[in-house]
Amino acid sequence: MVHITRFEAPWFLKAPKKAYKWIIRASAGPHKLSESIPLAILLKYYLKVAETTREAKRIIFDGKVSVDGRVRRDYKYPVGLMDVVEIPSADIRVRVVPNNVRFLDVVNITKEDARYKFVRILNKTTQKSGSMQLNLEDGRNILIPKDKVNDYNFMTLDTLKIELPTQNIVKSYSVKEGNYAIITGGKNVGTIGKIKNIQWAKYKKRVYSIITLEVNNTTYETNLLNVMALGESELDPNVGVKL
Repeated sequence: MVHITRFEAPWFLKAPKKAYKWIIRASAGPHKLSESIPLAILLKYYLKVAETTREAKRIIFDGKVSVDGRVRRDYKYPVGLMDVVEIPSADIRVRVVPNNVRFLDVVNITKEDARYKFVRILNKTTQKSGSMQLNLEDGRNILIPKDKVNDYNFMTLDTLKIELPTQNIVKSYSVKEGNYAIITGGKNVGTIGKIKNIQWAKYKKRVYSIITLEVNNTTYETNLLNVMALGESELDPNVGVKL
């Protein structure tokens, strides 16, 4: 299916609800339909580099747009959390970040910031060869060779700062007290602050965790799954967002 009705599309898309009946449906990819922005819509309504969908398609088909360091020619390509979108010919570089009004929005970043992406580890598996595979939130996988496994101590939901497009790991951040983080879901989405407290609670056979973030002497609570660590003594400057 190429299109869906505007009312079936994710609510946070900036495209007007009443101007058109149909809207581009994001193709299958690294992000869920409900958590992504089709590339053509991003160019038209967020970056405003095209007045029509046809113009947006032409820019994309001509190979002028890259996502996470790779040229994408699919106008339906799903762009999501922490993706880096570049149009070098127009000197445009943005990162998709959580937003407390639109759920997802874009922020302008520098050429230096665009070299890096931040992505969470969903799980990790040990291969028969003894190497370790990190399965990341955006669908990509990183393989740690057997002889280097002991050099890393990554945990599930740690955030990796990787180089684009090589995927070389630069740094990692854990969800622990004192670190800085951003809320990626729930009613406080987009809030950035320092992790003040991690509370664990068990209900029947399930263990829940409540994370408390402190922002200017105000606290916000959310589930562990809605928290993305982005710094230690301070927020990582390459994210492109500020406290």
